[in-house]
Amino acid sequence: MAEAPISVAAEPARMSLAARLGGDRLLRNNAIYLTGSVGVGVVGYAFHFATGRLLGPVTYAVVAAMVSAMSLLSLPSIVLQTTAARYTSLLMARGDSGAIRRLLLQLSLVCLVGVVVLAGVLVILAPAVAAYLRIADTRLVYLLALASALALLVSITRGALQGLSRFVLLSLNTLLDMTTRLVLAVGLIVGGLGAIGAGIGLAAGPMVAYAQSLFLLRGFARSRSQASPPLTDVGRYTLSTIVAAAGITYLLNVDVILSKHFLSGRDSGLYAAGAVLGRVIYFLGMTVAAVMFPEVTLRHARGEAHFQVVEKSLLLLGILSAGFILAYALLPALVIGPFGESFARVAPYLILFAVALSFFAVSVLFVNYFLSINSRRFIGPLVGACVLETVLITAFHAGPSQVIAMVLVSMGALLGTLSLLYLADRFGIMRTAPA
Repeated sequence: MAEAPISVAAEPARMSLAARLGGDRLLRNNAIYLTGSVGVGVVGYAFHFATGRLLGPVTYAVVAAMVSAMSLLSLPSIVLQTTAARYTSLLMARGDSGAIRRLLLQLSLVCLVGVVVLAGVLVILAPAVAAYLRIADTRLVYLLALASALALLVSITRGALQGLSRFVLLSLNTLLDMTTRLVLAVGLIVGGLGAIGAGIGLAAGPMVAYAQSLFLLRGFARSRSQASPPLTDVGRYTLSTIVAAAGITYLLNVDVILSKHFLSGRDSGLYAAGAVLGRVIYFLGMTVAAVMFPEVTLRHARGEAHFQVVEKSLLLLGILSAGFILAYALLPALVIGPFGESFARVAPYLILFAVALSFFAVSVLFVNYFLSINSRRFIGPLVGACVLETVLITAFHAGPSQVIAMVLVSMGALLGTLSLLYLADRFGIMRTAPA
């Protein structure tokens, strides 16, 4: 006879702290996804370092421009992944995993229409795009179109993996994408293809990842299914997600753009360096929010308690943010080190950046909470914060410290408003019914 599992409640003394943490699904998934995200980031930097060293500054600038353009063209992938994640979680909550296949097919067909339009426009405008980016070979624009299209498609299947809380598979899929880009780009560049080789690598990464994600999700093709969610419901939810993605992206970048306009060249460069360092906290917050999202969606759809998931996520993000704020306050020289001595003047502003981006990271977690329960209450505060930050920086920009102070005020206002809305929901004042 097999041994009965050890009860944590009955024998707490025999359980190590690591074992207890490992038994917490939310913390375990956060550790998995955070580790995977760090690994993806390392491989991403390796791609830039390797291509830069092999191609030299002039040709590398072409590759860097392609990567930036691909990131911009792939912005809708945030919307697609969030939508796929929510509705996958809803179908699992309703016990209809077989309908996930139909959902992904519908989203993919809609995405494919947009992909064809996007690729067609890029192909038609290839000479103009190449001229603007100072790219001599228009074939690179064609590769950019292909890479961006594939990045959009794979975001749908990644959303399904997120919705299923398969964070090991999600991390491995993203890592496969980045590793394929790196290995293929380096191999083709060494083989004499230059920037074209790097472009092929950029397109091959999401292509291989998409094929692997379809393989990972193949089991749903054999499941019995009921009706998938109506496209009208999915469309309405997608509009909310578009507003969220646009608002978050705007707030993450508008201060750097405005500082470039209002500040001197040196001061705007210092500000940009501080913003980059502060964003580390934001990206960590995104991993916590990504893990929280499907868990809250699943529990809310079943009418189960879900606020403890949000509050555990808030606690974890608070601990991470506090650690970074402390590091930025006590070890500014170490934090700034990678930028070099010429950026030493950033040091006095680091703690302000850390606090502002911590406020923003928690705000984004609240936005993800409202999206997970299909509530649009975040829209007013998010749009208001976009307007407030723009107006404040336009009016007050007498140096980097004043600009970051305006960002801090705006982020504080956003966090305060979203916190009140969450508390109202938490204590039943504005409770949202399960979707």
